[in-house]
Amino acid sequence: MLNFSKYIKLEGDKTIWGVVFFLLGLSVLLVYSIDGVSVIRTHIRNIIIALFVMYFVHKLKFKYFSKLSVVAIVVSIVLLIVVYFIGNEINGAKRWISLGGLSFQPSDLAKIAILIFMARQISKYRDYLHEFMGVFWYLLGPLIFICCLILPYNFSTAALVFFNGLVLMIIGKVHLKFILLIVGFSMAGVVFIYLGGKYVTPFQDFAPRSITWVSRIDGFISPSEDDVKNEGHQLNQAKIAIQNGGVLGKGPGKGVQRHFLYASSSDFIYAIMIEQYGLIIGGIMPIFLYLLFFYRSVIISSKSESVFGSLVVAGLSFALVFQAISNMAVNVGLFPVTGQTLPLISKGGTSIIFTCIAIGIILSISRNTNDRDYEKA
Repeated sequence: MLNFSKYIKLEGDKTIWGVVFFLLGLSVLLVYSIDGVSVIRTHIRNIIIALFVMYFVHKLKFKYFSKLSVVAIVVSIVLLIVVYFIGNEINGAKRWISLGGLSFQPSDLAKIAILIFMARQISKYRDYLHEFMGVFWYLLGPLIFICCLILPYNFSTAALVFFNGLVLMIIGKVHLKFILLIVGFSMAGVVFIYLGGKYVTPFQDFAPRSITWVSRIDGFISPSEDDVKNEGHQLNQAKIAIQNGGVLGKGPGKGVQRHFLYASSSDFIYAIMIEQYGLIIGGIMPIFLYLLFFYRSVIISSKSESVFGSLVVAGLSFALVFQAISNMAVNVGLFPVTGQTLPLISKGGTSIIFTCIAIGIILSISRNTNDRDYEKA
C-alpha cells in the first residue's frame, strides 16, 4: 500500500491547514445541499485543483513571489483590459474570461498581485516613501490604476482592493499625513462615483453597473417600497433564512430559503449556513475560524525576518478576512449588497483557486520565517 506521507508533506502553519480543510469541507456540504449533485462534482473538482495548487505554492521559496508579482501585475492589466472586449457578460457585468471550459475573473488575480507587488515596493523602496511623490509613484499610482481597470463593472471589488492596499500602506508605516490625504481624496472619489452614477450619463456609459450601485446604496440608506421589492428582496430573504435557523438550525440540507435566494450558494451562503446549522455552528463558528486564521497569520508576520514576507502575510490575510467580514455583513444587513463571496465556503470556481494561492503564499512564508535572502538581493 502506498504511503502518501512520503510524497505529500504539509509544511508551514498546521492551524491554517486545519482551518482551510474544515472550511472547504463545510463548503462541500453546503453547496451539495443547495445545488445538488450536478453542481457538487464541479465544485469538488475545483477544490481538488485548489488544494494541489496551494500545496505547490507553499513549497516555493517566498522570495520568488517578489519578481512573480511584477509579472502578475502586467498579466492582470492585460487581462483586465481584454475582459472589456471579449469578456462574458453576466447580469450586465463583464467580469469573466473563458478559456476552453474554464471561466475566471481577472480581478481575482489582480487583487492578489497588487498586494504582493506593493509589499515588494515598500520593502525595496522604503527610502523613497518619505515624500508623497515617492508614495504615489511606487504605491498609490499602481493601486489606483488597477482599481480603475476593475471599477467599471465591479465597484465592490475595486473598493475592497483599494482599501486593502491602504491598510497595507498603514502596516508598511507610510507617513500618517499621506494616509489621511489619500483617505480624503478617496472619499471624494466615492462621492464623485455616486453622483456620476446617479446623474451623469457619460459616466453611466463608462460604468454600466453604476446605476445598480446607486440603487443598492439608496436602498440601503433609505429603502422605499420599490427598493424592498427590488434591491432589498435578497436581503429580506437572507434575514428570513437567518430567523428560520435560530440557535440550532433546521439541520443539514433542510430549510427552504435556498429556493428563494439568488446566489444562495455564493453571495448569500452565510445566511443559508445559519438556516441549516444555526447561529452557533453556522454563524459564530465560521467567524471564529476566520479570526483564528488571521491570528495565526499575524504571528507568522511578526516572526518573519523579511520585511517583504511580513508585509505579504499581513496584506493577504487581512484581505481574505475582510472579504469574509464583508460577505457576512451583507448577509445580516450591515452592508449594502456587494456580490462578494465568502472565501473557501462559497461556490466560486476559480475564486477558490486564487484564494488557495494566497493562502499557499502565506504558508510558504510561515515555513521560511528566518529567510532574509530577499532583503540581501
